[in-house]
Amino acid sequence: MKNQIKGLGILSLTVLLTACGGADPEGSSTANSSADGEKKLADTQELRLTASSEIPSMDTALATDLTSFTVMNNVFEGLYVLGPDSEPVLGVAAEEPIISEDGKTYTFKIREDAVWSNGEAVTADDFVYAWQKVVAPETASGYAYMFDGLIQNATEVINDELDPTELGVKAINATDLEITLVQPTPYFDQLLTLPFFFPQNKVFAQEQGDEYGSTHENLIYNGPFVLKGWDQASSMGWTFEKNEDYWDAESVILDTITVDVIKEVTTELNLYENEDTDIAFLSGNFVSQYIEDPNFHSSLNATTFYIEMNNLNNEESTELSNGNIRLAIASAIDKEGYTKSVLQDGSEPIDGFVPAGLASNPGTDTDYREDAGDLLTYDLEKAEKAWETGLSELGTDSIELELITSDTEDSKRLAEYLQDQLQKNLPGLTVKLRSMPFSMKLETVRAGDYDMAVNSWIADFADPINYVERFDTDINRMNYSNTEVDALVDKAKATYDDDEARWETLVEIEQVALGEDAALAPLYQSADSYLLNPNVEDFYKRVFGPDSYKWTWIEAK
Repeated sequence: MKNQIKGLGILSLTVLLTACGGADPEGSSTANSSADGEKKLADTQELRLTASSEIPSMDTALATDLTSFTVMNNVFEGLYVLGPDSEPVLGVAAEEPIISEDGKTYTFKIREDAVWSNGEAVTADDFVYAWQKVVAPETASGYAYMFDGLIQNATEVINDELDPTELGVKAINATDLEITLVQPTPYFDQLLTLPFFFPQNKVFAQEQGDEYGSTHENLIYNGPFVLKGWDQASSMGWTFEKNEDYWDAESVILDTITVDVIKEVTTELNLYENEDTDIAFLSGNFVSQYIEDPNFHSSLNATTFYIEMNNLNNEESTELSNGNIRLAIASAIDKEGYTKSVLQDGSEPIDGFVPAGLASNPGTDTDYREDAGDLLTYDLEKAEKAWETGLSELGTDSIELELITSDTEDSKRLAEYLQDQLQKNLPGLTVKLRSMPFSMKLETVRAGDYDMAVNSWIADFADPINYVERFDTDINRMNYSNTEVDALVDKAKATYDDDEARWETLVEIEQVALGEDAALAPLYQSADSYLLNPNVEDFYKRVFGPDSYKWTWIEAK
C-alpha cells in the first residue's frame, strides 16, 4: 500500500556544478592567493546576497522549497554534506558507515565534537527523532514519500499501520546510529545530504512545540552558520553568522552573510551597481545588456518549469480531468518564443519533464531526454483539434480557468505570456491570473484549491525517478491518476540490479504520463544568468540544489 501524503518538495542534489569567482571545478582557488599560497582575505568577511522569496518554514520535517533548503543547508548538517565538487563528504558522521553484506543495514558513528548551538552534543537519538517526525502521519510532511520504500517500515508508518517508533532507524547508543533499508540503494549517501534527513534536538524541538522553526530564536543549529534576524510571519530578509561551535569552524572563513528578499530584477540590479549586494540575477534585456561584462556568468541548470493542471477541486472533477483539454493547453504554448524573446537568459524550451543533462542511458550513454523524445511540442494544429474534441466531450463551448503564480516580477511576466498564448490559441478559453507570495502559493497548491499553477521541479538526486515518480497517484498534487503509471513507478523503484531494464521503465513512465495523458504542460529548462562580485571567492552556483557558503570567502581588494 502506498503512502497518502503528496510530495511538495522542490529541492535537489547533483554531481555537477559551476564554480565561479576564480575557483576551479574542484573548488580550490589559486588565482587570488599570494605566492606562498595564502589567501588574501578582506578585513570584513561579509557576503551580501538576495533571495526571490521568503522562507516558508525552517522545520526540516515541513519545508519543501529551495529557499528554505538553502538556508537549512548552511545552518544544519546531516550525516553527509555536498562538498565543493558536489560529491557527498562526511558531515556529522565521524567516518564512513559499516554496511552489511546484503547492503541494507548502515551503522554510522556520530562525531564526538559535533554539537548544537546550545552546547549539547549531536546524538544518534537526534536523527531517530527527526526521521520519525517526518514519516509520522500527523506531521503531513511533503517529503515523507522519500522514506517510503527506502527505510524499513516507512510505508507502514506513513499509512498509520505502525507506530513511528517502528521505523528502521535506531540509536544503539549516543554516538552509534543504525539504519535499515528496504533494499540496497547505491545513492543512499546522496540522499543523506538532504534536509529532511537532518537531525533535530528532540528536547528543544518539543519544548518549542508549534513554534519550532518559526523564528531564529525557536531553533538551535549544528551547521557552519547560525540564523539571525528571521521571523516566519514578517521577515523580508535574514542574516547568517559564523557558528563558532561548529566542529569544522576553522574551514569557515565568512563571518556574516546578509540576505534580502528582492522580487524585482531592476531593484536587485540597482543594488549590485551600487555595490550593496554581491550577486544579481538577470533576465530579459538585462542579459544582453551585461553579457560582455567580465563578471557575467551563465549556465543551464536542471530545473523544469511547467504548468500543473488540477483534475479535482473541492472533491469535484474539473475540466482539466479531460485529457484532450490538457493536451490542448500543453500544445498551445510557444515555449521557444518565451525563452528566446522574453527570458533571453539561456533557458531552453522543453517538451518533457526530465531535463536534459540529468542522466544517460547506462547501455548507450544517450541522454534521457533523447530516449524519451519530444512528447508535448508546440503544435497549434494538434492543440486546436484536441481543444474542439475536449469541449465537445464536456458539452460546452467555453471554459474559464485560474492560473496561480508567485508574486515575483519574473513569475508575473510568465503568467501574462501564458494567458496571452492560451486565450489567443484556444478560442473559448478565459484565463484569470492570481499572484501571491511564494509560501501562500505552496499552501494553495498543497490544499488542491487551484485550477492551474506554474511550478518548477529540481531533483533531490541525479536520477530520472525523482521526476517521473511525480506522476504517481499518491505523490502528485494534480489529482492525476493512472494505474499503469503507478505500476511502472513501483517497478522502477524495485529494480536495482538491472540498470538497462530500469532505464526502459523510467522512459516508459514519461511516455505514458505525458505522451498519452498530457498530465502536465512542460514549459522550459531554466538557466542562471547573473553578475557576481569578483572579490567573492569559492562561491559555487550548483547546476541544481541548495548552495553552500561554508567554503566561500571575500578577497582583499
